[in-house]
Amino acid sequence: MRGAISKSGGGNSRTVPTFVQLIQESAERWKKFRRGLRREDQPHFGRLFTRVRCYTQAATYQAHDNPMEAMLLSIALDQEKRLDAVEKVLQNAGVLCEIAARMDSRPLPQSERDDTMADRPEPVALPFDR
Repeated sequence: MRGAISKSGGGNSRTVPTFVQLIQESAERWKKFRRGLRREDQPHFGRLFTRVRCYTQAATYQAHDNPMEAMLLSIALDQEKRLDAVEKVLQNAGVLCEIAARMDSRPLPQSERDDTMADRPEPVALPFDR
């Protein structure tokens, strides 16, 4: 692998791929899925892997055993940032209020059953929420 970091210790040597290489390998593994998508969806799917590269530094810093988790979180973060930018533009144009008024913002109904999902306590704040 080109650009891989080699770690050696105690006679054993292994090559650790870079996060960019892991992205490329994942994109390769998902080629059949991409081909199965409608033609108009394929470029959007490809851009997901391209946008993940914007978060290489954070994913490398995390150095998690499952790089797909970092890729999916990178995609979610990127989508959140892009949605926020669109909402700001719509809000500045006075359109967001009209859209929000048409959206159904009623809370989900509570379950009548003794359901662990319905009865669970509120989630605890994450460390970065404080």
